[in-house]
Amino acid sequence: MEQFTDAQIIEGILHSEREVLDFIYQRYYGKVESFLVGRGGNPEYIKDVFQEAMLVICQKIRDKGLILTCTFSTYLFAVCKNIWMHDLRKNRYQPVEDSKLDVLSEDPEQDEEMQEKLKALYRYHFSRLSKDCQEILRLHFNRVSLADIQRILGYSSEHYTSDRKYRCKQSLYRRIMKDPKYKEIIQNG
Repeated sequence: MEQFTDAQIIEGILHSEREVLDFIYQRYYGKVESFLVGRGGNPEYIKDVFQEAMLVICQKIRDKGLILTCTFSTYLFAVCKNIWMHDLRKNRYQPVEDSKLDVLSEDPEQDEEMQEKLKALYRYHFSRLSKDCQEILRLHFNRVSLADIQRILGYSSEHYTSDRKYRCKQSLYRRIMKDPKYKEIIQNG
């Protein structure tokens, strides 16, 4: 299989060069698919995610708005993951299990370093949550049942417990996503 540099890939996408597009699909589709399937993604749906990501990238290139600050493959993975996460939030697709803060990278050492930075960011924002939220999420992440969480924390109903857990998770998620360090970690690896 022919190899292309990131600059050649961008140029090839801009001019719809068949061999560059084939290269992208052959080289990266399987990696994106195995990553998303490993997190509960449906292989049928992942084809749509990959295609949508390619359309987004193509549009950015044509609008002259794409400036890579990472490798093309890392950028492609990030776009795929963002589309998948967006669709999960919009309930277009239900995963097999809860998704976690994961990072896509071809370089396992870079991926490990990124994961450590994300975990530190997670711990920082987790520590800023109310004690009640920390406790409910700690129990949830330790796979304690909703009924047991209700009993342990003395909540009035399972419905309230579920709602409270959801609100705490959303609060943590929003804090992390709004933190400029998150964007920096994702972009810089």
